[in-house]
Amino acid sequence: MLLHAVVGDVHGQFDALRRLEDRIAAHAAREGLTPRIVSVGDLVDRGPQSAQTVAHVRRGVAAGTHHAVLGNHEQMFLLALEARAPQVLHRAQCGLPPDTVPFREFWGRKGSNASRALPEDAFVQFQVLSWLVQGGAATLWSYAESNDPSRPDHWEVDPDDLRFLQGLPISFRAPGLVVTHALVDREALAGLTSADPFARERAREAALWNRRLPRGRPDDDAVHVSGHTPLSRVRRRDALGVVQCDTGAGFGKRLSALCVETGRVLSVSVH
Repeated sequence: MLLHAVVGDVHGQFDALRRLEDRIAAHAAREGLTPRIVSVGDLVDRGPQSAQTVAHVRRGVAAGTHHAVLGNHEQMFLLALEARAPQVLHRAQCGLPPDTVPFREFWGRKGSNASRALPEDAFVQFQVLSWLVQGGAATLWSYAESNDPSRPDHWEVDPDDLRFLQGLPISFRAPGLVVTHALVDREALAGLTSADPFARERAREAALWNRRLPRGRPDDDAVHVSGHTPLSRVRRRDALGVVQCDTGAGFGKRLSALCVETGRVLSVSVH
């Protein structure tokens, strides 16, 4: 039998992830279970070891020991590359994740205060700078010390990692479990598989960015586990069938995991 251990936002804290995985493996062995690591996304940004984290999870997914879903920081990373360093994506022979709206197209829709207030080029630059200051620069440096955030024409990122991030699913399901990066309600969860591209796009944005608790259970038959919103501890909201497991690793606090089949919460500090 499997033990699904859903790990909160890693944010480049690779050493903490490995220590947490050791604890998960030991717990699974005591219970006679085989561990499967499930990441809620946001593998990158803020911490110093994004490249190592992505490569490790990528290899784990290929080996069948890990699963991962797309986080908003992976989306921002790829959007920034598409806007300012498209040659990096071209070399990797990949693009944006499905249903992801490029910055320039979003500006054309005038869907935010910034897109309404700024000219197109300024809006794109604003979005890229927002990613850089929210941890994107640390991600670039983890791939190459020579990566200068102000020189996107010289950025270098591992092509295998980029193809892996582009292909991350928006959700993960196992018996009794559904995982997305952010909180979703029942409508958004159903919308992720809608045939309507606009409904699917709205649902994906909710699954990447929403912080509002749903009014009822997103799924009657499964617990919904997410990250995205850093909390002081893993929060179980039994009435809603919701668990939030981001405990602030990206801000130097703790990295935590919910072991679904045993109900155990495991946690390690970030050094």
